[in-house]
Amino acid sequence: MNIKTLSVITGIPYTTITNGKNRPDSIPSADVAIKISKALNKSLEWLLGESSVLPKTPNNPENSDKTLQELNLYHKYERMISALEMCSVRTQEAFINMSLAISEK
Repeated sequence: MNIKTLSVITGIPYTTITNGKNRPDSIPSADVAIKISKALNKSLEWLLGESSVLPKTPNNPENSDKTLQELNLYHKYERMISALEMCSVRTQEAFINMSLAISEK
C-alpha cells in the first residue's frame, strides 16, 4: 500500500505519514498509530518496532534481558505462529511433535 492510499483510508494527512516515515525515531500519537496499524492489518508492536514496545528505562520492570529475548524470539517466529493459529488443533499438535522430533536429532 502506498502512502497516499494509507492517507485516504486512515484519514491521516499525507504529510503526517511521510514526516513520520522519514523520521524513524519519531513515535506517532496513539490514535494515529491505531489507525495505521488497523489499515495495514499489523500489530502496534510491529508498527512501532521492538524498541518502542519496551523502552529502556531504569524503572521499567519489564526491561529484563529475558523479556527482550522473548520479544525478539516472538518477532522471529511471528509469521509461523500466525499461520499455526489458522490450523486445527490436531495440525498444531502434529507440527509441534514434528518440530520436537527434528530438534532432538
